[in-house]
Amino acid sequence: AVISGSTTLHYLLPENTTEWTPTDLDIYVPERCYPHLRILLKHQCYEILRTHKTTPIYSQSAIASVVTWAKGNRHIDVIVSNTEVAVSPIFQFHSTAVMNFISADHIFCAYPALTLRGLSIVNP
Repeated sequence: AVISGSTTLHYLLPENTTEWTPTDLDIYVPERCYPHLRILLKHQCYEILRTHKTTPIYSQSAIASVVTWAKGNRHIDVIVSNTEVAVSPIFQFHSTAVMNFISADHIFCAYPALTLRGLSIVNP
């Protein structure tokens, strides 16, 4: 599993350029690993708020489903990849600014020359 989205972007950008704070945590996980993460979240008293499944027939998305978990005012979006790797959906993002992730031992930025200057390119 990896962390991506606004949390990772906020971590990458210089503090003086981020006047915003992430409102949720986005965790990306392959489908085969989701049952383990689900047990962990339940053990931490999170509850499923909503689930959205994609229809693979009509979509080339690497996302199998998005499950939003909540605990009080804290929200975690679990993005379940329909591939063997958690990061596949990240490279289908709308822009290069959010093509970043944090793993257990690394932080990855796909376009550091742009991202670290607050710039991005739209993904066609």
